[in-house]
Amino acid sequence: MEEKKTTTPTIVMVTSPQHTGKSSLIARYVDLCRRHQIAVAGILAEGLWENNRRSGFNLVDLSSGIRVPLAFRRAEKARAKIAFEFYAQGMHAGKRALDTGRCATAALIVVDEVGKLEVMGQGWATCLPALIELPGKTHIWAVRSTLVESVAERWGFTPRAVVDARAPDALNQLIGACALFKG
Repeated sequence: MEEKKTTTPTIVMVTSPQHTGKSSLIARYVDLCRRHQIAVAGILAEGLWENNRRSGFNLVDLSSGIRVPLAFRRAEKARAKIAFEFYAQGMHAGKRALDTGRCATAALIVVDEVGKLEVMGQGWATCLPALIELPGKTHIWAVRSTLVESVAERWGFTPRAVVDARAPDALNQLIGACALFKG
């Protein structure tokens, strides 16, 4: 017999195509939360650029502020379906940051990003079910526009809101959707 969920997760998706401001918008919102003394946990992927091209990512543990290398762009010849190769250190740090023990005391849990890897059961996928079950939490998940339906279906939820990071009022939409403080 399948166990029933006792809480409905509050998940807000921040979406847009690749490299169009999802992480930047979330970082701005996290800063506002901190100014309002709202505890934040989870991970943020900071994009790295070289010659006007995304060269990789650093992972920021939002509980501790620690940054570690997460991924680097693969050589053109070595690419498969994923353009980036992930550092073991970065993946370990991300899974540690997404541990329910680390996230239990936060009001806001950020997962940047829930992408192709997670939909395929890799990346942060194993961390997400337990996070969704934490009662009383608001989540922000960065999700590419093309994956919104797949992500919601895979983890069995309806997002409270889907905020397009490119919208002129995206930050205000995020403030309203999360409802953790008044803008």
